Amino acid sequence: MSVGTDDQGRTLYRQRALYHPQGLLGHAYWWSVSPFHAVVFGGMARNIAEAARTAARARQEGREPVAGSGTDN
Repeated sequence: MSVGTDDQGRTLYRQRALYHPQGLLGHAYWWSVSPFHAVVFGGMARNIAEAARTAARARQEGREPVAGSGTDN
């Protein structure tokens, strides 16, 4: 997982998960769960981005964001 800034000052969030299956059972497992990973990781990325936006808005308004909740005071 990494967070950075692009040339236009926008925040970039990258996340990558690696799995190296071994043997037929490892590949069978990967193919059976990979569709769910897209949903889980996609949702996690959206939640992180929303929490960051909420925290930034709270700071701009002079309020401290509520840590870990994704919501502000």
